[in-house]
Amino acid sequence: MDCQECPEGYKVQYTPMAPGSYLVSIKYGGPNHITGSPFKAKVTGQRLVNVSNASETSSLMVESVTKSSSTNSHSVATRGPGLSKAYMGQRASFSVDCSKAGKNMLLVGVHGPHIPCEEVSVKHMGNMQYNVSYILKEKGNYVLAVKWGEDHVPGSPFHVSVP
Repeated sequence: MDCQECPEGYKVQYTPMAPGSYLVSIKYGGPNHITGSPFKAKVTGQRLVNVSNASETSSLMVESVTKSSSTNSHSVATRGPGLSKAYMGQRASFSVDCSKAGKNMLLVGVHGPHIPCEEVSVKHMGNMQYNVSYILKEKGNYVLAVKWGEDHVPGSPFHVSVP
């Protein structure tokens, strides 16, 4: 058996030693079969070994690691007053330019001193440009996290003060 990583996941090749009916099990993350597994495979062709009534099992374990995608959170640009200052009860805003960062999703969260931020609005303006706005209801210091996929964008987390 041979396993190679490819853009879609993994490519596994194996050579059955004799014609017959086979079950191919594919599991992910321990004992969990992927959908459709075990798969039935009917093998025809020449017998490569001389054993009668043989039952053979082969297994291959791959230690998977998180694959890095073609996205680049360092290419995300943010700008606007809402990255550092907000006023109680007033809408604060900033813009995010993800046009040079590949494909992913923009995630924004605001963490406050006592009560959570009531509303965060993320609006796609086209061409991977976003407008983000939020309203804070109490004075204090907040943490504003802006992520492109799983990675913080440059400057994030931002520290926002409400006087």
